[in-house]
Amino acid sequence: MASEDPMAPPMVHRLRKLPPDILLSRACFVLLVATVLLVGAICLLKAADWINRPFPGFLINQRMVINGMGRYHWTGTTAGLKHPDKILTANGQPVVTSHDLERIILATPVGQPIRYTVEQDGRVVTLDIPTMRFNVADFVVLVGTLFLTGLIYLAIGVIVFVLKPDTRVSWSHLLLCLCLSAFNLTAFDVAATHAGFVRWYFSVTAFLPAAGVHLSMLFPEPWKIVDRRPWVQLLPYGLAAVLLIPVEAFYPGPVFIAAYNLLYVYLIVGALAILGSSLVSYLWESSVIAKQRSKVVLFGAAVAFPLPALGELAFYRGWTFQGIPIQANFLAIPILMFPAAIAYAIAKHNLFDVDVYIKRTVGYGTMTAVVALTYFALQTLVNALVLQPVFGAQSESIYPIIFALLVVFFFNPVNRRVQEGVEKLFFRKPYDYKTTIASIGDALTSLVDLDAMLIKVISIIRAQLFLDRVGVVVLDPGTQTCQYVYFGDPVESASRSVQRASPRHDDPLLSVLGREKRLITKYDIAEDPRFEPVRESCGRSFAEFGASVAVPLLYQESFAGMLAVGYKKSGHFYSRDDIDLLKTASTMTATAIEQAHEKEQRGTLMQLFSKHVAPEVAEVLWQQREQFLDGGRPRSQKQIVTVMFTDLQGFTSVSEQLDPQVLMDWLNTYMDGIARTVMDHGGVVDDYFGDGVKVNFGVPVPRTSEEEIRQDALHAVRCALALEREMARINENMKARGLPNLRMRVGIYTGPVVAGTLGSAERMKYTTLGDTVNTAARLESYDKDLFLPHFGNSPCRILIGESTLLHLGDRFETQKVGELTLKGKETRVTVHCVLGQRGEVESSPEVPAPQV
Repeated sequence: MASEDPMAPPMVHRLRKLPPDILLSRACFVLLVATVLLVGAICLLKAADWINRPFPGFLINQRMVINGMGRYHWTGTTAGLKHPDKILTANGQPVVTSHDLERIILATPVGQPIRYTVEQDGRVVTLDIPTMRFNVADFVVLVGTLFLTGLIYLAIGVIVFVLKPDTRVSWSHLLLCLCLSAFNLTAFDVAATHAGFVRWYFSVTAFLPAAGVHLSMLFPEPWKIVDRRPWVQLLPYGLAAVLLIPVEAFYPGPVFIAAYNLLYVYLIVGALAILGSSLVSYLWESSVIAKQRSKVVLFGAAVAFPLPALGELAFYRGWTFQGIPIQANFLAIPILMFPAAIAYAIAKHNLFDVDVYIKRTVGYGTMTAVVALTYFALQTLVNALVLQPVFGAQSESIYPIIFALLVVFFFNPVNRRVQEGVEKLFFRKPYDYKTTIASIGDALTSLVDLDAMLIKVISIIRAQLFLDRVGVVVLDPGTQTCQYVYFGDPVESASRSVQRASPRHDDPLLSVLGREKRLITKYDIAEDPRFEPVRESCGRSFAEFGASVAVPLLYQESFAGMLAVGYKKSGHFYSRDDIDLLKTASTMTATAIEQAHEKEQRGTLMQLFSKHVAPEVAEVLWQQREQFLDGGRPRSQKQIVTVMFTDLQGFTSVSEQLDPQVLMDWLNTYMDGIARTVMDHGGVVDDYFGDGVKVNFGVPVPRTSEEEIRQDALHAVRCALALEREMARINENMKARGLPNLRMRVGIYTGPVVAGTLGSAERMKYTTLGDTVNTAARLESYDKDLFLPHFGNSPCRILIGESTLLHLGDRFETQKVGELTLKGKETRVTVHCVLGQRGEVESSPEVPAPQV
């Protein structure tokens, strides 16, 4: 069975291996949500029974007080009934409960008026109100709106709890949403169906502000006393229970109203507690994320509360608009914005888009108000004072034209001014995105040195965003090291502000960033349950880097490093524009780093091989660099290679007869000829030692088939024969200068070697090691004076091992030298000499075995 990823998103339904307190938390969560859904379902079914049922044309509670919900065409609304009017009699019969009135309604034909005695505004009035039938439209507008709103409240709370399960903040927010949900789901039962949930409704009304006070203790920032004395979180609920007791005890008697009014006061206290906590965090908290969360909550409150507060006040005071009572049907809808805003601030750690949303809302709201006021002014003042006196009856035709001209010529500049004002209001940093990106691009393309590029990029970002610190970590996966360059405060001089450190390649923050491949903030690490296993270590890394935001450097989905960004000196949080700039800059930087690495790798390859292999071989090496390079240098690997050693016999006596400068020039010419011949036959010159040369066939590109290995052996022997012809030409030149002839010894052996680089980064050498190399060297140096009779006048002795001969087939004339004991080897080696290309060599007598 595959192991579970510790970084996988938290699942609230995963119960295995959970501690008892978490299991209890999950069980309470399921029980509370199920209870609210069950109560809502019962209330919905009871409300559905009202469809096509006669009702009095208004809604009334158990105390015979008019409820604020209704529709404007209902007969009770048009008759002027409003909250808190109280029904005393119906058709002369006293009505004490809603059931008394229900019996009268059912006995009266639909549409027939019923005479009511009503206590209204401190006096008793008589009203004739026809009965009505509660239809589907009434059900959808009233019950549907309340039920849907209740489900949305519930969904908001559940989503936050699922995203951040079992935390104090998610629990307090869940309780707030559960109370709001239950409040709406049971509202129609209290006003109409009277199925028995009125006391549930009172309980929800009492604990709703308690949940709000509880949430204010934890969000946007937890109160210090909560950490010292966690039990204080229970105090709001204790106060709710105290206020609830008289409400439940005295309902529905006259004392009930006084007790119930205290719950309304507590509701106001609960809302003010959240707003006050957010305002304090926004004005005085040092944490930028707390300020950003406060901004979200305050914005949600500004959108959610004004209209419902005015509506509730009008409903409670019995105010009317042009004689029509104000209905409370839809007051719960705007309030949705408040818990939704809190949910957004809790669940989303990177609140980069907040300013964008707020600015757009403020801008659109301001322009809407301007258009509405302008339209109202044209309709009233301008029409009455200007258009009517001047144009008379034609004013109604001219008015639309004037309004259209205002839209074209007036509202566009006004809108521009409004947007400028909004930008200033929200402290937008006046940097130009395109200019900044262009500056970064110029720095990356104009500078060659990687350090210089990184320093230039982070200095531009730091200057444009007014940041206290910016750093770049560049990973080198080959060497398992990383480079860190950053600018940070305090800055005394340009040179001292640039500092370098050596973070570990396996730093936990780098590991998480490389796995996630997305922007991560310190607040993600601190609050997202997904990062619980690495919270402490990554938090420590954020602190060590002095960063609040970490942006991955990605090149074609490959993780190349990190852009570590500190804090804005203004104290503001990052905006969406800032984040877009950082992401674009990180992508450009990652591309530049990759290009710099490629250039460095190409330089390393060319330094090692450009003078020793053909250009096409060098290009193949570059194309296959991912398999060939490791940490910026060729990786060591075992492969089958044919190794050739050469040395000159008689060179010492020649060197004694030549001027040192002439000798050096001659030797360089000789070595250059050797190198050209080797390269022409696909070999790679490994090393020069005196007048000797070591050559490899089969490197650096590993051979993967027997045919390729066979070709290497053939190339090596052909190269040796070509060197033999070159020695014949050299001897003719030596003879013309009166110098003795030279002879060359060649040893060739095929077998496994380890190929790789030796030396430091500044002085690397690509070479081969192993028994095959030693055997080839011993073949070359074996019995230096042994030039057997069959060589005749040949200037070159070519000895090969049995392993090489097996790959030659019948292409060459060879003769067996014997089973030889080579220096440094315990086992004998079968040795053959190469006479020449088959068909080009006259038959020779059998070579006598040398004395061993």
